[in-house]
Amino acid sequence: MLAKVLFLLFIIHSSHQSSLPSDPTYKAAVVEFNFGLVQELNAADRTKANLDKYIKLMEEPENDIDIIIFPEMTFNRMETAAEIPEPSEKVAPCDSDKYTEDNVAKKMSCSAKQYGRYVVANMITKAKCPDAEMTENVDPRDCKKREDGFSYYNTNVVFDRDGVVISRYRKFNLFGEEVDKPFKPQMATFTTDFGVKFGHFICFDLMFRYPAVELIRNHNVTDIIFPTMWFSEAPFLTAVQAQQNWAHSHNVNLLASGANFPAIGSTGTGIYGGNKGAYAMEMGGDNKTSVLVATVYKKIKENEDVTIEHKITKYTKNEMKTLKLKRDQLDVYDMTFLNDTDGIHSNEMKVCHGTTCCNIKVNYTIQNSATRKHYQYVMAFNHGQRTFDGFANGGIVACSILACSNNTKAGCGVRDENLENIHQWTSVEIDGKFPTKDEQFLYMPTSLDTSILPLQPEQFEYIVAHNENEDVIAIKLNGNAENLLAFGIYGRDFNLDVNGASGITVSISLILFAFLAIFKLM
Repeated sequence: MLAKVLFLLFIIHSSHQSSLPSDPTYKAAVVEFNFGLVQELNAADRTKANLDKYIKLMEEPENDIDIIIFPEMTFNRMETAAEIPEPSEKVAPCDSDKYTEDNVAKKMSCSAKQYGRYVVANMITKAKCPDAEMTENVDPRDCKKREDGFSYYNTNVVFDRDGVVISRYRKFNLFGEEVDKPFKPQMATFTTDFGVKFGHFICFDLMFRYPAVELIRNHNVTDIIFPTMWFSEAPFLTAVQAQQNWAHSHNVNLLASGANFPAIGSTGTGIYGGNKGAYAMEMGGDNKTSVLVATVYKKIKENEDVTIEHKITKYTKNEMKTLKLKRDQLDVYDMTFLNDTDGIHSNEMKVCHGTTCCNIKVNYTIQNSATRKHYQYVMAFNHGQRTFDGFANGGIVACSILACSNNTKAGCGVRDENLENIHQWTSVEIDGKFPTKDEQFLYMPTSLDTSILPLQPEQFEYIVAHNENEDVIAIKLNGNAENLLAFGIYGRDFNLDVNGASGITVSISLILFAFLAIFKLM
């Protein structure tokens, strides 16, 4: 009898075999979740339907998954906001009578415990106003004006293998959500039993110094968790392009879980190994839910000889045309158009804005240009301020070649599936001097092809030399790359940021419906 019991315990333990602190790797899963807009369901029924799908997805990955990440804003809404315990309380809602059986936090906690893995679920949460964080930060909000006495947040909730809430993060850089903005950005971290310290934030946070960049620079974080509902924008800010570029720039692991609804531009999920590129990446034009799994190396040293196998689902430009793309505000860029006639060509552009300088040199060959409808290319540069859909103004730095649908600025950053890429690139070399004073800048390699995916690191060289108050950065194309839409250096100048410049606050549902109306899908 004792032997049978021991054998049963061995089977149960083996089914949830976890990575150890001494292991060089851990196993991660990220979910791309299709949510759509199911109008016939009320908020409670939609939340229950999503919860059932979440728990079903928990069953699918291999048993040795250490951590699974779900995306932003695909779970619940304000009407079904969840109360969760403070991480300092070390409570597992699954084991607490305080939480009813149908409570979403309790069900996710029980699922994490059942499958023995860390779970990161983004959800709308609510907390009595004021709560401990508001009091600690001397938040000036007037709680007396709250009819129900609650604050509401877009929140990452982290459960450990026993279902205990061990960390939470409330989104600071809002993109129009009708929730409260924390008074100060939180530096949210947690350390796992397999020896990895994670930081986490949400979607639009990726574009700012606080909390995203600060977590890396000053909080000893090696791995980042990133739930997102990204609205892709050509040519520099499509979803997996932005994810990979950010991970490459900081040389950290990034686990990105994306909401899926291509009709409004939302898709893009991946697991990235810093400047080694993507372990797994998916971005498509179809409505679907999928789970990407990868065995992730813990912190990779700069010169460590580690090769990452890229498991990338790549679609044709025609298959990607159902993914709606916004367009960057490119009309203010300095641009020089390249020659698009037959022959061997060389072009060069040198331009500075203050202390920021950009140099671009290209060599290429064109054949049969008169008989083929084709993209034209520009050398482009800008260091200035832009708006992010009216929800914030931000400083950007861009030095790049770009594909254009015609020979006007208005055609740049515009995708056209009827056009060919006829430029055969012999060489593309881009470099410049970029200010770094007070750590108020972030620079990244950037690239995009017609499948709306970035190039992988072996396809280019990216070198940064740090000098006092400036970086000298160079990026060079390795060999020929087909179907390029963009290639260069893209960065942020946080000195020029004005968060919430428009004062707009609307619900995420209104954002979704606005996109549907714009794209004539209603």
